[in-house]
Amino acid sequence: MRLRVMTYNIKFLALDAAAARRVVRAEAPDVLLLQETPRWVLGRWRTRAFARSVGLAVVAGGIAGRACAVAVAPHLLTQVVEGRGVAFEPRWVRFRTGWPTPRGYAYVRLARRGAEGPSGPDDVLTLVSVHFSAQPPSRALHVPVYRALAAREAPDVVVGGDLNENPRGPSVVALQPPLRDADPAQAPTQPVDAPRSRLDGFLVGNTVTVRSVHVPDGPDVLVGSDHRPAVLELEW
Repeated sequence: MRLRVMTYNIKFLALDAAAARRVVRAEAPDVLLLQETPRWVLGRWRTRAFARSVGLAVVAGGIAGRACAVAVAPHLLTQVVEGRGVAFEPRWVRFRTGWPTPRGYAYVRLARRGAEGPSGPDDVLTLVSVHFSAQPPSRALHVPVYRALAAREAPDVVVGGDLNENPRGPSVVALQPPLRDADPAQAPTQPVDAPRSRLDGFLVGNTVTVRSVHVPDGPDVLVGSDHRPAVLELEW
């Protein structure tokens, strides 16, 4: 199976949503891992509308995803075994620790073969959208959650998202192994106008072959979000 996977922090679509849509359309991903999707009353509807506008369908996220979501191309819908959001931090944590964002993640499991489904656990690839905390103490508290996730899903797993930490940061390193950096030479993603830090990227399991990772550039990238996306070409 070959897949084109894109991770993108879309900043709640609060900047230039039309530009963000053009960025995604230009990359034409099979799987889109989103962070900072719209919240509140119309958040879920706006996220699904955004996905539809770029030719994709949301299969995981919602309130439990804590603003993480996963969308897939129509040709993959018959291969979706499971997709959901997982909350691991309650909403009241923002009052306890000074108004951080409560955390969760979203994942989808894809079968190797279409509607017939997998014949065993080795026939399912898990793709996870994550958004690590911007606060180092919170990231440290969340490491056991992500380590358990990585151990449970490896080796057939792709974790992508806004890691809020450079590749050699302690929270990212704590997941290796069982995961590995998809491309240690990947370009930086933040700040969007003059990237110096590689805060967005991918960690993959041992069964995932990385063909390439690139970071898009261009006028739409500069105004669509405050992060540059990253795009992974893989074979599994």
